[in-house]
Amino acid sequence: MKNTIQTLILLILSSQIVISQAYINKQSRHRFAQLSMGVDVETNFGGIAKYLNENGEINTLDLPSTYTPRFLIGGTHFWGHADFYIAIPLLRTQFEENNQVIQYLRGVETVFKYYPWRIESDRIIPYLGFSIAPFYYEQSNNNIDYGNGPELNHTNFPLLGGITYNSGNHLFEFGVAWNYTNKQDYYINQTTKENIITPPVYMNFSYRYLLETTLSAEQDWESGRTKEITEKLATQNKLDGFYLGAGLSSAFWLGKNSYNENEKPYIESYTTSIMPDFTLGYYLHNTDLNIALGYRDYATSSNTYGTYQSLNRQSVVLELTKFLFDYHGFVPFVGPSVSYENLSFEEKILGNTTYDISEDKIGYGLTFGWDIRPNRIQSWLLRTNLRWFPSMEVDINNNSTVSFNNLEFNFIQLIIYPDRMF
Repeated sequence: MKNTIQTLILLILSSQIVISQAYINKQSRHRFAQLSMGVDVETNFGGIAKYLNENGEINTLDLPSTYTPRFLIGGTHFWGHADFYIAIPLLRTQFEENNQVIQYLRGVETVFKYYPWRIESDRIIPYLGFSIAPFYYEQSNNNIDYGNGPELNHTNFPLLGGITYNSGNHLFEFGVAWNYTNKQDYYINQTTKENIITPPVYMNFSYRYLLETTLSAEQDWESGRTKEITEKLATQNKLDGFYLGAGLSSAFWLGKNSYNENEKPYIESYTTSIMPDFTLGYYLHNTDLNIALGYRDYATSSNTYGTYQSLNRQSVVLELTKFLFDYHGFVPFVGPSVSYENLSFEEKILGNTTYDISEDKIGYGLTFGWDIRPNRIQSWLLRTNLRWFPSMEVDINNNSTVSFNNLEFNFIQLIIYPDRMF
């Protein structure tokens, strides 16, 4: 993942011009969005854990505040009135107390913010918003044998508020998040379920650097030269061609398995998977269509009170997507997808293998997302992909299944058209 992030940054920085708030003087399609990258530190407040002591009695434990550095990448949109980015945690901390080892943090957070007054230099601007924030909590109890508790994987939608200060190409921000769904059921052994309280309040301080990536093409667009070149190349079929895509994707495992619900309810929903996402595609200019072939290989696992489970999905997907409209360079698309899948499930109880299953299947899904595409002759652009596979499972016995239903979210994918670079 680290190498993928570094490659993405280098490719983007290699073709930048740096101009802050280009939308102040004019709101055109080439000033619609600005790329941003940076870091923040997030802390949390509150929370109560529960556990069994040496005598089998239920005790409580206050969760201390943690501090997590995160890498931020995204961009401002709608001429400074909106801000979308992802925050990737760089550390995973834990603390130990009363024979308990506890880890808790938010995973890769996807943030959406609205600014009633647009971002402008040397001004402090308030914002409101929300985010999609996977939350992870895991507790190991050294008072009992096989005391590894379930890894709670719960997707939250916290409400956000804060202020942003802009100075040139620099964004400084102080924000607060309220996680209103902070009471969760948690098995403190295989049979005892208790209500724990996860941190309700988060605060962060961040710095990001703004990069203007499209303004250099504005003059040609307004003079009509871009249209002239586009029509000429389209007539010669030179805008049709192959493209390469690379980015990071998150896969959300939707719902609980009927197998675990029936026989092992102490095992929580599986954790979100993070993996590189590579695509080889072909673009058809006249119909504004993409035909793409992608490959993803990702896994998740659980080790809970002596029961180990591992799921792996290897997928080759063929997608056909159609761009719907063009709003100042914001271009959404949607289309069907079909995939060839290898799905595997393994389970061990106290070290003994109970299941080792592998199946090949055909999957059907839906792909949708959007491009930031100021014009149709650029050699590279940024894309957001979502893929939904609603019905995919492996039979365990006659009465239950293990679910491989996924929602994949690739917030930023770099798309390169090699033929347009020369």
